[in-house]
Amino acid sequence: MIASPAPITPTGASAPTASLPAGTGAALAETLHHVRRDRRVPALSAAVARGGETVWADAVGAARLGADGRDEPVTTDTAFRVGSITKPMTAVAVLRLVASGRLGLDDPVGRHVPDAPAPTATVAQHLTHTAGLPAEPPGPWWERHGAGTWEELVASGARPLWAPGERHHYSNLGYAVLGHLLSQAHGRAWDDVLHEEVWAPLGMSSTGRVPLGPAATGYAVHPHADAVLPEPVAAYGAMGPAGEVWSTPGDLALFASWLVGAGGWADDGRVLSPEWRRRMRIARVAVDEPGAASMSAWTLGLSVRQPRPGSVARTVGHGGSVPGFTASVRADAATGDVVAVCGSSTAGFGDESAFRDLLGRAPSSAPAPRQGPGRTVPELALTGTWYWGPVPHTVSLQADGTLALRAAGDVGRGTAFEPDPDAAGAWVGVDGGYWLGERLRPVAAAVPSGEGASPVALDVGTFHLTRAPYDPSTEVPGGLDPAGWRPWAR
Repeated sequence: MIASPAPITPTGASAPTASLPAGTGAALAETLHHVRRDRRVPALSAAVARGGETVWADAVGAARLGADGRDEPVTTDTAFRVGSITKPMTAVAVLRLVASGRLGLDDPVGRHVPDAPAPTATVAQHLTHTAGLPAEPPGPWWERHGAGTWEELVASGARPLWAPGERHHYSNLGYAVLGHLLSQAHGRAWDDVLHEEVWAPLGMSSTGRVPLGPAATGYAVHPHADAVLPEPVAAYGAMGPAGEVWSTPGDLALFASWLVGAGGWADDGRVLSPEWRRRMRIARVAVDEPGAASMSAWTLGLSVRQPRPGSVARTVGHGGSVPGFTASVRADAATGDVVAVCGSSTAGFGDESAFRDLLGRAPSSAPAPRQGPGRTVPELALTGTWYWGPVPHTVSLQADGTLALRAAGDVGRGTAFEPDPDAAGAWVGVDGGYWLGERLRPVAAAVPSGEGASPVALDVGTFHLTRAPYDPSTEVPGGLDPAGWRPWAR
């Protein structure tokens, strides 16, 4: 295995502690070899992050196939074009403008880009692919042919297909609009904005609009013969914010770890605050395609995958595909585990699920509870099993410091809670599920049992959860039958 470079350390983070169980790294390496061989990919590179730290990285194959048989080997430092994974990076820069108050999510984009092809569509609709725009700009296939300036794009006559908000339709053109918005707002090229405000602050030293070091050549692999055709590396011009970036799996894993607040990134406020990153992960538009293997949705720049029955991992991330290259980065929203994979074949390598399946058998390290100066940490006292009447639920502490309340055994669904800024000691639902926006309030014993005692009940949006089914030692709303629980002969 080729060791990856040490990742940047989040502000306030301790020395690296994350690791993989014995044998997992070898299994990941074997999977990488199998995927490259079975999918016939000239070069394949992957990285895994856990707890905000890169814990495994490897690369197999040839970055460049020599005509004389002398191939240039790929390494974990080799950059690949990552296609549409450019989009969440563009989205982060746009959300920085929103967070600073320079524009609003509900602003018509024409207020900031008067010659946009869908000027009445909002910034949020462009971010979520609901602006009504077509997938591609008019003209030749821009991913191979290249694209021109913004003025040329406007002159091409691009027009919406639907009214804003009518339906979800993935649009590269929409992200060209957002990239131009960034350039207009900052007075410099969109990639200069991303370098100064996203890549450099996060330590993504191998990421750029052009390769910053060794780079792979992208190939079309013949489907019926052992033959390859080098793909062109076109200049994308105004379409660049939709898919022009080069990066490595290590940098992508770092970016995704930051997005989901894994490990030391949970409270790190550089680039975007934890609150804005949480808002970026919230699903806004559902996409339920008939026959699809999973339920999906779109957030402000990310896709969310919720597998159908039989699998439970909910992930956020993005994929990328341009001629010669495919890439994928996904983060488990609950554990913070991240897998990033890049390949140098137009036909692709499938997806990263084989690698994530291996991680699913290797339990993550428990996240360290957050603790600020002079503050106790109540999270651990709230974790474990609670009962809503007779129905068991679990409260767990997630990688980003939120509390997740779920029906026992149903780890794929639930509500995540953060400390409520308006009520000391209480929590508020911030992501998904029945209790989104509702308050979770720990209930102390009627007779205090000492300082720091654990709560005996939870009031969750008025529902009363206890450590035992209808615990009679608590004030259960409506009271309990005086005879209590009794045998039942079925």
